[in-house]
Amino acid sequence: MIFDTSEYLRLFIVFVPQVFLVGLFSFLIYKILKRNTNRSSLMLSGFYFIGNLGFAINGITVLIAFYSPGEFIMILYFLATYLTMFSFVFVLVFILSLLKIKWMFTLKKAFAIIIAYGIAWLLLHLYPGGVIFSENWVPVYTFPLYIAANILFTLTFTIPVVYYSIRLRKTFTDATLKRKLSLFLIGITMLIVLVYGVLLYNTWQEPTFKTVWGLSAIVLLFSSGLLIYYGIGRDL
Repeated sequence: MIFDTSEYLRLFIVFVPQVFLVGLFSFLIYKILKRNTNRSSLMLSGFYFIGNLGFAINGITVLIAFYSPGEFIMILYFLATYLTMFSFVFVLVFILSLLKIKWMFTLKKAFAIIIAYGIAWLLLHLYPGGVIFSENWVPVYTFPLYIAANILFTLTFTIPVVYYSIRLRKTFTDATLKRKLSLFLIGITMLIVLVYGVLLYNTWQEPTFKTVWGLSAIVLLFSSGLLIYYGIGRDL
């Protein structure tokens, strides 16, 4: 199979940064758990760990699709995207743990939130005909799937995270802690922007946008991961 320049650019944009991301997130997991293994630490580590699995599988998928494409790419892509989206629920539960809302954050309720979120995104990923693949096995979202994914992400992550983040900020009175929380919230905002951008990236097949966004996503991924950790994660 002959690949044009855009395919090599996609390989670089997707595969190379994700190798560094896996290394970075693994280091952050180590730093968090080395410092403490309380519930909040485990939840934040869960975000990095599950996201790491998604990044690793996605990088492998792109590499295999480039050199040895085949129908099994669909299974790998499903796993990669599902794990990546599933990882975000740990950010939500982490924020709830910081708020110390006991009626919400009993272990039982935390697991219920995680399971419900996982089922919701599993059902979306099973959307019939939602993802089609180009001749080079590049995934393309149909418009109905794009709309459904945006609605689901907004309802299950954006709205609750914004709401509870505002409540969390009101509980901080110390100036230093507020500054750290601001870094954390900037990182969360970058994550939200990143997801909406990726959904559009997989739907809108405009070459210039895909190139610009592909490069921008690298910056957002690295920055959000570091800001979440250095904002609050390292002080758990």
